[in-house]
Amino acid sequence: MFFNRKPFEVDHAPTLEVVGPIERPEWEDYLFNRYPVIGKAIKDGWNPNNGWETLEDEQVKKYYARHPDRWPEMLQAFVEQNRRAQHREKHRDRFALAWANGRSWLKGLEQSNFPPKPVEHPDIDDFKWVQGEPAEFQSPAHASKLVKKMVFTFGASIVGITKLDPAFVFKNTMRMKGGNRNWGEDIPKHWKNIIVFGVPMNWDPMYAAAGYSTSYDGYFRAKTASGLLAAWLGELGYAARPQWPGGDYETVLPPIAIQAGMGESARNGVLITPELGPNIRLAAVITNLDLEPDKPINTHVRAFCEECKICADACPSGSISKASKPDSVVRGFRKFAFNQDSCYRFWSTAPTDSGKGCRVCIAVCPYTRKNNWIHTIVKEMDPRDPTGITRKTLLAMQHNFFYYPEAEAYHPDWTGGNFAGYHEPPEWLRSENYLKVTKTWEYDGNWEGF
Repeated sequence: MFFNRKPFEVDHAPTLEVVGPIERPEWEDYLFNRYPVIGKAIKDGWNPNNGWETLEDEQVKKYYARHPDRWPEMLQAFVEQNRRAQHREKHRDRFALAWANGRSWLKGLEQSNFPPKPVEHPDIDDFKWVQGEPAEFQSPAHASKLVKKMVFTFGASIVGITKLDPAFVFKNTMRMKGGNRNWGEDIPKHWKNIIVFGVPMNWDPMYAAAGYSTSYDGYFRAKTASGLLAAWLGELGYAARPQWPGGDYETVLPPIAIQAGMGESARNGVLITPELGPNIRLAAVITNLDLEPDKPINTHVRAFCEECKICADACPSGSISKASKPDSVVRGFRKFAFNQDSCYRFWSTAPTDSGKGCRVCIAVCPYTRKNNWIHTIVKEMDPRDPTGITRKTLLAMQHNFFYYPEAEAYHPDWTGGNFAGYHEPPEWLRSENYLKVTKTWEYDGNWEGF
């Protein structure tokens, strides 16, 4: 976390612009709550061609009543899952090492019981970590300083602290036995502050998205860090509520991370940090420890995203708005429009170990670069350049000096693509380098590491 945020601190995050009544997110707003319900209904005999209106689940129906144009995309996602299953084996030779890499991290994520999933009321479960009376810190500032040191010790790369904003706490969501969908709107009184942090995904596979990348390595390390921090807080006498990927949340973490000064919101709606760009996977711990909050920052990312549009042009599903200015209002906040369901539709075609995930928008972002002298200079200059010349120069270089596959090329061959990646896969994920296979494919993407 080498970027000095102090000169760029502001009272209000520019990419969390409030333009209407703020609404809390609903359970069904989270994609990974919706699609398992739909999948189970199909498995139980429901015909999705009859329309979302015939679903029995009222919460999922509420979502598609608000977004009826997205239903065809979700419906197509289940079609694509079946098509992918039919084509999977003929591509095993090519993706064997990538699948092994992804599956190893996924097994670690799924089979690890640390931190344990909450099962009781948060007034009980969050205090299971507590060992004895609370230790008294010299001040909230001292507590924040030490917490951040410990988060780095536990493996995170970027960290921020903020008061927990109810605007980003899900309604009707609480991880506890029998309570996940029927919680209501209450927020536990001891949920005072939230420590949010993140780790990057392994760089070289991420650049070769979609087929050779995985989010699970970042998920595993972020989840582990959340458990370690919760245990540390508990040893000092404080309650803890870890939030970790892929879906163990009561909160929406990207806007919380923005409030905590970690970065800003990118065109594609994810967090973009000065050090890692959007290549960051988030986790957090909610606590009753008194902490000094960080302030949000303004490094003019919105102006950069308004001009750039590289992620929108590269998006294989066309889910990211190409508008020149933010063109949507979501729960009272102005942002660029983004279609979750069409994004997931492409996920369902991906030649990954789980048939999910894309990460192309993360890979192609100019902020997503290993730090070299050029990018270090640009990252320091652009936020300080009121003329925009630095931004325009960088974007001219990106558009003209680097090869970007066409958006359709990222698709699998059975939908008309050729499994392209922004970069070619690293040598350790190329099956022909290590396995007895016959290479019948060519790679489409920038030369490895360039």
